[in-house]
Amino acid sequence: MEKKKKMKISKKRIKEIIREEIQMLTETPFGHGEHYQGYSDKEAKSIIDDDLKKWAKNLRKVQYGVIKDWMSAAKAGKIDYFDMVRGLKTGDVRRAHPYEVDFLFQILNKDKIIDRFRKYFGGKKGKKGRRK
Repeated sequence: MEKKKKMKISKKRIKEIIREEIQMLTETPFGHGEHYQGYSDKEAKSIIDDDLKKWAKNLRKVQYGVIKDWMSAAKAGKIDYFDMVRGLKTGDVRRAHPYEVDFLFQILNKDKIIDRFRKYFGGKKGKKGRRK
């Protein structure tokens, strides 16, 4: 039998290896970290922060209106969840930009919206009057 040679690694080298491994784990691959250049001045930051609040508020209002339209049509028995999915995923691409359709699809797939569709249709494809 051959004697196995023992590798001698100093504590200092082990610490270096551990630090390197931790650094590799915490780094974001390909430089996609969130390291942004600072604002041009303090006023720019406050303008963006204030306007962002306005934009988010406007988006919530539009989102509420869209959901209200969907639910009123669902209550009337005109559409169901699957009609909405089909309508958003298929059809003429000139109706809306792809990112707008994705935004609407994300709204549709929120848990609360799906649950509301289920509530109106009882977990079925459609109301009794719609089923054939």
